[in-house]
This record gives sequence, structure tokens and C-alpha cells, in this order.
Amino acid sequence: MRGLIVGLFIVMCIAQLAVPGKMIWDRENIVSSGTPYKFRTQPIDPSDPFRGKYITLNFLADYGYDTGEWSSGESVNVVFETDSAGYAKVNRLTRDEPDGPYLRTTIYYIDSDSIVHFTIPFDRFYMEESKALPAEQYYNQSTRDSASVCYGLVRIGRGQAVITDVFINERSIVDLVRGANDGN
Repeated sequence: MRGLIVGLFIVMCIAQLAVPGKMIWDRENIVSSGTPYKFRTQPIDPSDPFRGKYITLNFLADYGYDTGEWSSGESVNVVFETDSAGYAKVNRLTRDEPDGPYLRTTIYYIDSDSIVHFTIPFDRFYMEESKALPAEQYYNQSTRDSASVCYGLVRIGRGQAVITDVFINERSIVDLVRGANDGN
């Protein structure tokens, strides 16, 4: 009996390490081998008191035109392409698993013009706690300036995506914060 309890305990310990390990492995695999896309962002309300140590991003590419029959809450595979300016835009929506990179997500509503709006699961860019507030201030300031170009660099794999950086006028927000802290 004692051997069974020890065996079950060992199995439980391995499972507790294996599950988060697999999650980390999957994300790192997307970061290293996923297809990079630049997603333009748009301004957000900077007065949200519930944000933690991350930057909240509001992306422009969260919709697509489609002639198929879709309904709110339905799962959808979104295939992106790059527009003439180098930013991500929806190529097509499909129920079937497409070849190449795609994002598996959920439709949250369909407007009166039959435009399908879907959930973007990578709307937060996490940073070291001491850098998150200055980064958010840079981001909010730049989104109010119509001459600034802000985008998130997102790597998309087979159904999942990981945001790897946020850029303001082609400079990484991490570098902008680091430069401010260094006095540059």
C-alpha cells in the first residue's frame, strides 16, 4: 500500500511539472518557428484602473469580411496575410484547419454589414514590473499622436500566437524604456 501511495505521489509530481513545461514548450516553439506578422494597434482608454504590469493593446485586424454563414461564439480559423504597408490583415476565415500559419479563435459578433469580428487572444504585452508603467505611458502617448506608428510583432503558428514585442515608430518599447532609464 505504501509503495502505491509513493508511486502515485511521484506520478502527481511529474504531471505538475509536465503540464506547465508543455505549455512553455509550445509557446517557445511558436516564438522560434512561427510566422511573424505586424499588427497595427489603435488607441485605448488609458484610464483603466484594473491593468496590471502589462500594456493593453487594441489591434486593428480583429475583423474580416466573409460570405459564409457564421454565428457569434463559433470557433474560427483566421488566416492572415501582409498588406502593402507590411501589416497583418485577414486573408480568410475557415472552419477547416488550413495549411500554414493560422489563428484559432472565437467570433464575438457579426455586425450589420456581415463583417465578422473575432477575439484577438494576444492583447497584453507583459514586461518586467519596473518597466511596465513607463512602457504603457510611451504607448498611450504615441497612440494619441497621429504621426506615430504603433504595432505588435506577433508570431503565429498552427492555431496559436505569441506577441513578442511592441514597436513605436520602429523602435522596440523595451529599448525605449531602457533608454529612458539610462538617461538617453
